[in-house]
Amino acid sequence: MRRYFTLVSLLFLTIPAGISISGCIRNPEGNYCNGQGYGLKNTDVYSIDLEPRTTGISLAFGQTRQISAPTAKTCKGDSASVSTYAYGTTNNKLVDISPSGNICAGTWNRNSGGGIADYTICNFPNPAPNTGGLPYATAYISASANSVTSNPVQVFVHAQVSGISLALGGQQNQCYSQGTTTQLDSEACYSANGQQYEFCSPSAVTSYACSGGLAPGVTAVPSCTQVIGTLTYAVGTSSVASINSVTNQITAELPGTTVVTASVAQSGSSAGYFSTCPPKSISVTLNGSTNTTVTQGVQQNLTTKVTDTNGNTITGLTLDYQSTNPMNISASSTGGVTASFPGAATVYAICQPGVCNPAPINQVGLFGTGLSISSNPVDLTTPGTASAYMWFSAPGKSQYFVPVELLTGTIGSTVRLPYVPNSMVMDQTGSSLYFGSSHELMVYSTTSNALARQDTNVPGVVLAVSPDNRTVLINDPVRQVFYLYNSSGSVTGMFGGLGTAAQWTPDGKTLYVTDSSSAGAGHTDTLYVYNANTGWTTYPLPASPRPWTANQTPRELAVTVPGVGAYLSGSPTVAHTWCPTGTVGDYATMTFYPLGDTVPVQTDTLAATVDGQHILGAALAGGGISLTDINVSIPNGACPAASGNQLQALMIPSTPTPLTVNVSATAVNQVVPSPASNLAFVTYNGTTTGAQLPYYVPGSGAVKYITLTGASAITAPLVGAFSPDDKLFFVSTAGDNMIHYIDVPTLTDTQQISPNLPACTPGSDPDCTITTPTSATVPATAIAVKPRATT
Repeated sequence: MRRYFTLVSLLFLTIPAGISISGCIRNPEGNYCNGQGYGLKNTDVYSIDLEPRTTGISLAFGQTRQISAPTAKTCKGDSASVSTYAYGTTNNKLVDISPSGNICAGTWNRNSGGGIADYTICNFPNPAPNTGGLPYATAYISASANSVTSNPVQVFVHAQVSGISLALGGQQNQCYSQGTTTQLDSEACYSANGQQYEFCSPSAVTSYACSGGLAPGVTAVPSCTQVIGTLTYAVGTSSVASINSVTNQITAELPGTTVVTASVAQSGSSAGYFSTCPPKSISVTLNGSTNTTVTQGVQQNLTTKVTDTNGNTITGLTLDYQSTNPMNISASSTGGVTASFPGAATVYAICQPGVCNPAPINQVGLFGTGLSISSNPVDLTTPGTASAYMWFSAPGKSQYFVPVELLTGTIGSTVRLPYVPNSMVMDQTGSSLYFGSSHELMVYSTTSNALARQDTNVPGVVLAVSPDNRTVLINDPVRQVFYLYNSSGSVTGMFGGLGTAAQWTPDGKTLYVTDSSSAGAGHTDTLYVYNANTGWTTYPLPASPRPWTANQTPRELAVTVPGVGAYLSGSPTVAHTWCPTGTVGDYATMTFYPLGDTVPVQTDTLAATVDGQHILGAALAGGGISLTDINVSIPNGACPAASGNQLQALMIPSTPTPLTVNVSATAVNQVVPSPASNLAFVTYNGTTTGAQLPYYVPGSGAVKYITLTGASAITAPLVGAFSPDDKLFFVSTAGDNMIHYIDVPTLTDTQQISPNLPACTPGSDPDCTITTPTSATVPATAIAVKPRATT
């Protein structure tokens, strides 16, 4: 027994350490792909991916392209290391590929001699491809390493593409509602044998792209199956549409038209245009109403619904919300309404290119894109009474102006300016007074009560300040140039011309400017329009039938509410509106602000009521004044539908009602509507004492009069302005050189103050228009009013 145990022990001791009873375990089964301990290891190359495997590669004869680097994977899906790939082709006479993976649509040079390196010259295919008599063919390339070959990649070889045009799911003559998706496809033309031919991409599900709508002399390739490869697309305006690069489907996003570019075989072009349907209507309400009150200091949100031309709802649109009285009732960019002071305003929304509904300039009007759209107006009122600050000046007659605080009735000390001003305009925020002169621009801060800036680079007449207080329009009559002057102190734009009146739309994106034959005999009256999207344009105005005189009243203008256009004084009185005329796609035929109304009446001055229902015009008629109430129906919504490819102007229906103002006048100065649109005063020049102040209730058909205190000395009510809360009307009068406070509810003259503006000395300044002094003081001819506090 002892001997047996000893024998067994010796046997165990003689078995090698690396051997077990069950067999060899030097390479565990887990290191192999099949788990059996043999074959392909987990770290070996299992597959090679060569791209683009789905779209292939498109090359014109003689073109080259570096193939994307292959990627190798193990059987576990991990990256595998490959030091060098070998490339192959199924037809090296059609598609050749260098050892580094550079593809040639033809054959590479080899052993050329003369020091020319191999694989540097791509020769055209020889023989030339011929498929059904047409110059195109395909071959496949692949990459291999470690005895593994990649997927094949198709290479399309064809004649040079000379142009690409776009097809949209077989339906190009339409716009697409937001969220709609359609298939992109293109037709690519090429020349061969003196004839134009057409290729298709393999994404075409039918042959529509190559069989319909061909240009004269263009022959379609008989088959549209995988001829030239898949095209790559991009949109010019990403807000209008987006493209799925895998499926080449395009999705409508926000209204507008965008260019779509397509590229194939290193040839790219603006293949066509894609349009997302524009708004047809914009409905705006506040608490379900279009005429309501808002509480002071509490923001309320407008409800806005936008419907496109297919009747579908649009969301996410960027609109401009506009208020006709932003100092009192403002509207934010998101449609929030806030009343800072008592008063009245009309608020509306506008979709205006280029932020909303954009289009390339040569495609304005395509399916209604590139055009502005207005909502309905919403009339808002904030009850209460507010005090005010006022400033009185006499441009051209005094070097001074006077501040007045309404709350205490205190008349401030007269403020002497560096030069005699020729104009005074306050911005709509009430923070700055801009005084023009032939020497310089003078800017007075109403918050610090001090002169804030003098700028000799922009002499001239201040005509208007944009609603956002960012841009001032100044006209230099000597140089005959308009300056767009940034409120920070720099000139942002210039344009040649003469202007007598100007007005911005409430969004600050459109500016209307008029000149008149008062510039001289033989001068053609002109309308200038500056738009943030289209720039400056000019339009001749109808000549006035009146013979030109040196003191002829300049043309005035009034922007409609909503701001779809502007009425211009004259005979006839005309309106220019924002819907252009011309041929879609032909920019040279476009007129961007065509005539939208012609009213056969004479007007010297104009004003629009805030409710948008009346254009009030007045003109000198003999020794009196004619007043015309032009009842208007301002269209809202989209521009008129095009007739074929011809765009139509926006026409404003109007009905004039002529009235007689029985006063003795030598010129008409103003028609001043109230903030609530329920009253308007007429101011004028005159020489006869006992002058009265005419007023008119729009739509009433009757002119009435207020007898002013001290009327026996008054020769004319010269200029006037309402308090923002619509409770008082301030009117400056000649003869007594006073300011009269008219209580609006009772229509009575309740108070008078004297601004005591010193007259300028004749000849002391080029802007002093006084030639023969008649008094040491002059009446105010410019009034600015700013709300101060609630009382």
